[in-house]
Amino acid sequence: MPQLEFQNPDFLDHNSAEEIHARMMANLPEDIDNMPGGFPYDFTKPAALEKDEFINYHMARALMIAFPQFAWDEWLDLHGQQVHVKRHEPEAASGKVLVTGKCGTIIPAGTIFCTPATDSTPALEFSTDKNAIIEENETVSIAITAVTAGKISNVAANTICLMAKPNKNIVSITNEEPMRGGTERETNDDYYDRIFAEYNSSMTFLGNDGDYVRWAKEAGAGDCIVVSTSDGPGTVKLVLVDGNGQPANEKLIQDVYQHIVSPDDRTKRLLPTACTKLICVAATTIKISYTCTGLLLEETADLNQIKEEFKKAILSVYDEAKNSNILRYNRVRPLLSTLHGVKDFEEFRINGGTENIILQQEEYPETGTLIFTIGSSET
Repeated sequence: MPQLEFQNPDFLDHNSAEEIHARMMANLPEDIDNMPGGFPYDFTKPAALEKDEFINYHMARALMIAFPQFAWDEWLDLHGQQVHVKRHEPEAASGKVLVTGKCGTIIPAGTIFCTPATDSTPALEFSTDKNAIIEENETVSIAITAVTAGKISNVAANTICLMAKPNKNIVSITNEEPMRGGTERETNDDYYDRIFAEYNSSMTFLGNDGDYVRWAKEAGAGDCIVVSTSDGPGTVKLVLVDGNGQPANEKLIQDVYQHIVSPDDRTKRLLPTACTKLICVAATTIKISYTCTGLLLEETADLNQIKEEFKKAILSVYDEAKNSNILRYNRVRPLLSTLHGVKDFEEFRINGGTENIILQQEEYPETGTLIFTIGSSET
């Protein structure tokens, strides 16, 4: 839910520089010249301009930061602190790299593996989490974490193939699976959603589905599906995706589990006593592609920006779909018309059709390809 647009209260109206200056001139004694070009007129004009800026910019901003609906950046962080909701900082992607080489070769913690640099992108570095030794089969799988946080660290499979400092005993390097979990700093809109939910929450700790979703998001999850009695009475399974809507990596799974169960400090445990076992797993995602033809955009609209806004807007529909196990066509199609810059479009399809998409109980929709066509030109 985006933050509200601030409207100046009535008591700030009629305070443009011209209106302020007109009142100043009207308050002059009758025997003082108030005509343009005269000393009083020119001498007071800068004061009216300054007062205009103070009222319509500084005072308006002061009112905005007083309410979470309108606050931003560090001011919104202060509102979050009041309800003990902390903004999520950027996260680095993590995963594993398979190293082939001479048996017994030691690979110390902090060893840097990387992707090749190109003309347009620098090499992305990944650091080993622990010491490792190449085993008798001449391979070893090593946990690695990106040096640089953010989405850029979510590299595809088989792209990490180099060492920053080559080792003659190492023959080959590869990541058989994509690196996952790299996210950007939480946006103001997303952070406000969590603050708003906390303000409006009954703050129960009974263990209803809403509690588990809230706790998972507190630990950094983008969303989760709650499956009750998944492994018998008293058990709860959380099916997790990260902030990008991708299956959660091992780090995020552990972060959620530790946050809720807190096995090392029972005073911080959120898990209700009625829950005998909590299971946290990565979601199985189903790719959803979207095709839109005949797009008519405002002159200043950017198609790539429209796509990014659509990807973000669709997440609210995914949140509904995970509960009903149905991604409804008639909930997705109207989203395009709500995006800033979209005037009209002709045809919209999901996975090539106009039918609802049925999801399995633990499946989470994942945005695949977006083919948006302006007029008759595919972009």
